[in-house]
Amino acid sequence: MNSDSEQVPERRYARVDVDFPVTVIVPGQELVIAGRAIDLSRGGMRVATPTDVPPGQAVILRFSLGDSGDVLLRGRIVLSFFDAILQQYAHGVAFTQYAPKDREALERFVDPEAAPQSPAPRNP
Repeated sequence: MNSDSEQVPERRYARVDVDFPVTVIVPGQELVIAGRAIDLSRGGMRVATPTDVPPGQAVILRFSLGDSGDVLLRGRIVLSFFDAILQQYAHGVAFTQYAPKDREALERFVDPEAAPQSPAPRNP
């Protein structure tokens, strides 16, 4: 039984379970880490890596969303812990900066029905 003070806040964006490769780049440290995306939303993703990256660390993420091509965006680690099941570190990453084309690709991937669509042609 949860009291009001124990309720978990709702996420801002819907998340989908995913499984695809992600490159995590730590600027200023010349560190490039191969990881796997676990879940994805318009506002962030969870990534599993063999290397720990501390909360607060800025990162650059590169991954592919199929037909949309490569997505390159900036984020910040907001959560980091060792996942005993995966035997890797799990990182919650909040996106902080991305190009409009990458935002649109994320929206189409996460929620295809809500993504912007071309207007219907008008009858003359």
